[in-house]
Amino acid sequence: MAGQHHTAQHTSQDQTKRQKLDTLHKHVQALKLEDKVFASFGFCSDLSDAIAKARDFPAPIGDPDHIDGVADNYKKAAAFLESARGDLAKVAKDGLPAVWVGTAGEKASEVVGAASRTTDETAERLREAEPVLRQLAIDIGAAQATDEYARVALDYAQSLCGPFGDRDQLLEAKKAVLDGITYMIEADDRAKEGGKKAAAKLNKLAAQARTRKVTAGGLTDADRLVIADAAAPGGPADLNEILTTNDLQRSAQFRDKLSAKDRAEFDRLVSEAKSPQEGAYLLKALAAGYDIKTLRTFGDDIHGRDATWLREHLAPFHTSGDTRVGVDSASEFEVPGAKGADWTQGNNGTCVSSSTVAARALVDPVYTLRLTTGGHPGDPAYDNPTAFGKRLLKEQIRVHKEGGGGLLPDGGMDLTGKHEVINDEIAPHTGAAYEQREVRTPESRRHALPLIEQAVDEGKPVPVGVQGFDTVHGEKVPVGHAMMIVGHEGDKLQVYNPWGYTTWVSEDDFVNNHMDKASDRRLPEAYEYSLPK
Repeated sequence: MAGQHHTAQHTSQDQTKRQKLDTLHKHVQALKLEDKVFASFGFCSDLSDAIAKARDFPAPIGDPDHIDGVADNYKKAAAFLESARGDLAKVAKDGLPAVWVGTAGEKASEVVGAASRTTDETAERLREAEPVLRQLAIDIGAAQATDEYARVALDYAQSLCGPFGDRDQLLEAKKAVLDGITYMIEADDRAKEGGKKAAAKLNKLAAQARTRKVTAGGLTDADRLVIADAAAPGGPADLNEILTTNDLQRSAQFRDKLSAKDRAEFDRLVSEAKSPQEGAYLLKALAAGYDIKTLRTFGDDIHGRDATWLREHLAPFHTSGDTRVGVDSASEFEVPGAKGADWTQGNNGTCVSSSTVAARALVDPVYTLRLTTGGHPGDPAYDNPTAFGKRLLKEQIRVHKEGGGGLLPDGGMDLTGKHEVINDEIAPHTGAAYEQREVRTPESRRHALPLIEQAVDEGKPVPVGVQGFDTVHGEKVPVGHAMMIVGHEGDKLQVYNPWGYTTWVSEDDFVNNHMDKASDRRLPEAYEYSLPK
């Protein structure tokens, strides 16, 4: 936060500098050399004052050579990690020696795999940061060179501005002053834009670089690494990680708030977990804000369950690895629920409540387990797709009514109700209240992207409203829909549509009114979103 605040301060100062330079340029432009005796004296005095004011503006700050040196260090560090990653990956792929058998071999394999993925992720972030720093060094160097050229122009103008100069010479001095100020403005713009672009990209990379720190007693460093890296099986590990940055931070905070007795009991639950996934879900439940009694019951319900069972009952948005952009066929992107049931919208008009329920399920595993099993995990009478579907529909209707749904002509929920249910259902389990923001232009959506991606990277789903037109009886009528941004990878956003599927939408599609790729042709425009503060 401190770094972001620092950047914001500089942006404000840069804007003030630009405004002053613009004002000075207009002032010099308005100066006139009158055909009167001694008029050159006043004209020269005004030009000299303008030159002095221009020189008082500081040159763009920064050390391009130092920034390049940092980029070199990132490159070397990435190469070192990639070398280590290759060794780890070979061990993970080829397996451990035959003497490593049973529990010891399984534990060692988990540690090697987690270390390999962590090393790979770190190297990738360093590789991505290197060109950002290179470009920043170029931008600052170019801005400083332009500023130096501006000062040469000002010096030239001053040399021409003598009290006995002829008219042409004085007019040339005026032109040189204007050129110098223009170059200063160009230098200021280059430095400011370069800094803003670099900050946006580096902030994105920082959000993606997870803090892999598990706080729990009775665990070895290897245990902590493996639990932090735990992912639902059946797809890319980096797209199915159980613990988000927000989960890791909040679980540590809530553990510190437990009494010594409760903390010891929770640590025992984690240390006795039969798999990294089980331990990770216990930490995720703690991060969702539950007390030790609830955590104990939750731990008993999931204890000893295999990773596939945990995924089917606790992971509403599992990614199999198909990251194609846009919806070709809904069935290809369906979101599996309890043993194959879908997290899909109930009655017409419940898109807000349905996406909200699914988003809460993403961040609150205790809630998710209640929905998928009815509180009776493993009991066929409760733990089956049909029963899950009925419970899901009932929950969607509950949230729909609490948000005032049904009052609109289509039975939907207005933005006020949406704001209330999001903050009632999701915010308590992420620790971040939501604020509604409009994005009705490409520029506003482009500005919103880094904020949305940072929130999602931290583990906080972002509700988004889309709109457009449908044709009814030959006439166009406005329509709207609620969806949820639940993932981010590179230049793509993973969007959950409560019609029963997730898909990937490019950043450009989000900005340029192509959200129909996550729904259908009627709903191309993202017009509002809710940002967790």
